[in-house]
Amino acid sequence: MRKLITRIRAIEREDGFTLPELIIAFIILALIVYAAFNLLDVNISAGNVYRMQADISQDLRETTGAMVDQIRTASTFTNAQSSNVEFTSYLMGTNDLYNVQFFLEGGNLIHRANTGELGEEDNKVLASNVTGFELNYFDSTSTVLGDPNGALEDICLVTIELTMTLSSGEDVMTDTMVTMVRVRR
Repeated sequence: MRKLITRIRAIEREDGFTLPELIIAFIILALIVYAAFNLLDVNISAGNVYRMQADISQDLRETTGAMVDQIRTASTFTNAQSSNVEFTSYLMGTNDLYNVQFFLEGGNLIHRANTGELGEEDNKVLASNVTGFELNYFDSTSTVLGDPNGALEDICLVTIELTMTLSSGEDVMTDTMVTMVRVRR
């Protein structure tokens, strides 16, 4: 008789989960999935910021590097302003003396180079997304030239301050690079 009662109880009790247990398990699973998606979203945003920072740093390095190479070999300066510089220089790989100019137009840093008169047709966009461009000129004693156009032959050192801004969705990244160039004469 005892075996029969045990068998009846075993048959009455079926294995499985109750409704409250299933609801609690579902809520826990939903919380885990929600946390995972939030973590993924944060990582994607951080990745975008790091990518933007790397892009802007690379653009700044390449742009200032190109400018440094040109200004370093300047023979004579013909115009020296805080946002515009013109000079003659030998471009790499040539024996021709070029007229060279750097200036900001809109959000683009423009590089002009030609063996003759400089014009719009010589424009080459050296960098985009430029939000600031400033040049400072110094003499051989590292004294700032207050009026560089009045002392073009005295320019021995030029500082380039270049600021770029990139945006992607809600993320905005701005970075500035300051570079010094000693003119070889």
